[in-house]
Parts: sequence; C-alpha cells; structure tokens
Amino acid sequence: MSPRLVIVLLLAGFVGCAKPPPLPEIAVRAATADDLAGFRADLGNRFAAEQLQPFDTALQELKLDAMNRGVATADARELDMQAVVNGKTVRETLILGWQARRARLLRESAQLAGMLEPDLRLRQQTAARGTPESITTRIQNEQDILGRLQRDLTDAESRLTAWGATPEPATNPPLPAR
Repeated sequence: MSPRLVIVLLLAGFVGCAKPPPLPEIAVRAATADDLAGFRADLGNRFAAEQLQPFDTALQELKLDAMNRGVATADARELDMQAVVNGKTVRETLILGWQARRARLLRESAQLAGMLEPDLRLRQQTAARGTPESITTRIQNEQDILGRLQRDLTDAESRLTAWGATPEPATNPPLPAR
C-alpha cells in the first residue's frame, strides 16, 4: 500500500471519528419550514427528548412573541420565528426564546395582578356581610395562577442564568396578600 493511500485512509478515519458538536453549538437551519423540520428531526435522532424540550419551548415562545408584537397569522408567526433563529446556534436560540418567555410571564403576571387587586378589595368590602363564594373562588384561582406564573418565571430566569444570559432586572409584580 502506498504511503499516500495510508495517509488518506487515516485522515478519513479521523474525520469519520470526529465528535459532532454539542447541542448548544449546533447552528439552526430554518431558512424554510422544511429546513427547520428536517433540522429538528435530525436533532431528535441525535439527542434525547428531554434535552430538546427547552429548544422546542424556545421556538414556541418566539412564535408567541411574534403574536405579542402584532404578527397576525400563524404562518406569519412561523416565518418570523424562522427568520429570528436561522443561522443562530441552539444556545442563542434558547436564550432568545427563554427571554421571550420571561417577558411573556412578566406581562401575564402584571395583568393577572391587576385583575386580582379589585377582587381583593371587593372581598374586603363584603367581608362583614359574607363574601360571595364566586368572589372567593375567583380570588383563589387568580392566586393559584399567579403562583404558577411565578414558578415558571423563576424557572425561566434560572435557565437563562445557567446559559450565561443574566436576566435583565424587572419589577416582578408583587403577589397581593391573600
């Protein structure tokens, strides 16, 4: 065997044995819906579902962010999300998507806290003669949802911090007293 052939075979062997990049460093292919579907399918063949769950959440949150910005149709939101992530790394996509999630959770918490405050005042006003059960139930539901939103917000901020993206300071709406 010629020395050149041996060298070529060795190089081919080394290239074939090269370790693929870790998930966070992989560049997202999303120029078209088919590109993104193929990219996601490829990831599904290489990584466990629980490893990909944050990525899937990030993509969904970017579509929700587009809706919040007034992008009207589902197709347009999909295209908007694709334009945002195409060519970025999975890590960059995670950060963008989870920052969008955090912003959404902050908005929803503020909105729900605004709904809860008048209900708490109404409970206080009706306490002497007996607060209607419907108001008590509504307050309990609003407080439960606020608690879930706060847990989700804490999770989003923890993930962002773990990925090296310190969440921007925000005024978390205080949870009204029970």
